[in-house]
Amino acid sequence: MHLLLRKYQWLIFDADNTLFDYNKAEKNALLQTLNEFDIPYDSKEIIQSYHTINHAIWSQFERGIIKSQQEIKLKRTQELFELLRVNKDIEKFADQYLYNLSLNGQLLKNALKIIQSLAKTHQLVIMTNGMSSVQKPRFRASPLHPYFEHIIISEEIKHSKPSVKIYDHAFMLMNQPEKSKVLMIGDSLTSDIQGGINYAIDTTWYNPNNIKAKHSATYEINDLLQLIGDEAF
Repeated sequence: MHLLLRKYQWLIFDADNTLFDYNKAEKNALLQTLNEFDIPYDSKEIIQSYHTINHAIWSQFERGIIKSQQEIKLKRTQELFELLRVNKDIEKFADQYLYNLSLNGQLLKNALKIIQSLAKTHQLVIMTNGMSSVQKPRFRASPLHPYFEHIIISEEIKHSKPSVKIYDHAFMLMNQPEKSKVLMIGDSLTSDIQGGINYAIDTTWYNPNNIKAKHSATYEINDLLQLIGDEAF
């Protein structure tokens, strides 16, 4: 274990695209739902189009423009239907998509190995802005589940990253550790990293695609194995 990581007692992990392969889950769930509703689509374009729609809407949620996750699921489905020029039941499609998404809990490469190793030396928490109906079944079915002391889902506590209130909740569950003993790890600069900065705790930006961006994260890694390697940071 790298010396820098040893100074932390608690590690707070984001879930999607930090430990879970959300891109693969999103693709599988979307295509399955489109097929179930007999909606034609261009297989070469639909995934990127939906990803763009979903990313923009979640960004609005993080900024407080969209107020609820119910609004997220309906708005992104409405925009998808407008793009595809179809007239179907928006709520039924949205609910079926979320159900299909909840069945897709694929992990990123080495995620289980990393968590099994870190659980021997640290106390672990998952903090996600995802929806409870999706995240709970995925976590329960995941081999990661036994290694985490707390799983914090924003929909359940009515606060989301980067708000300090979700971190207040986390620190309450962790029995108020010193902030210097807590590290936030995630792939989103606007959610995970900004949330950690807002709460004055150290952060690690997981940047597997080596995106060039100005940021104020304490550390940056491009491979999860760096968390347990000899040259972690």
